[in-house]
Amino acid sequence: MIAEEYEDRIIEEVENSAIKNQTLKDDLIDHFCCLVEIEMDRGLSFEKALEKAYLQTAPNGLEEIQRETIFLLNYSKIMFMKRLMYVVGYLFTVTWMAGIAFKLLHLAGAGVLLSIGALGLAFIFIPMFLINRYKNFAREVLSERLKWIFGGISFLLLVTSITMKLLHLMGAGLMLGLSFLIFGIGFLPFLFFTMYKKSVDEL
Repeated sequence: MIAEEYEDRIIEEVENSAIKNQTLKDDLIDHFCCLVEIEMDRGLSFEKALEKAYLQTAPNGLEEIQRETIFLLNYSKIMFMKRLMYVVGYLFTVTWMAGIAFKLLHLAGAGVLLSIGALGLAFIFIPMFLINRYKNFAREVLSERLKWIFGGISFLLLVTSITMKLLHLMGAGLMLGLSFLIFGIGFLPFLFFTMYKKSVDEL
């Protein structure tokens, strides 16, 4: 067993971290105490032993352990939502494309298919996709988040403008212009900036 003062120091370190789950805190305290005891028995000082225990257990900080734990606990739910999102996106895209085909072939039901597909993409799939991407890049730089936001908005406007044009609704040209504008001055600069940074980092 390590000295009580060392145990108190470990408890203080873990308690003052960003970890909220008390069970996880208790497990980490026990784990750190065991690792520190082993390293001190090998001749290391407490500070060196604690530093080594941190590097072995949480090289990127204790918060990473909490994120990984939450992910594992919610893995099934996360995977279900991802599958649902892509299935929904596929179905609405197929519906929208079928509507375009029906419209070009002058078949009945084109308007209904176009409307269902466009509304589903615009108000169900794209918001779900953007929320998912935003959560994934929540800890990334602002440019990465803005890239996906502008890209999603421009795609939404593009789908809407094409649908409005095929249904002969007013405002289709304006929507199309806005989609190109946002894509050109919103999405593309961030896309090429990200590509440039990656190419520089690879040098």
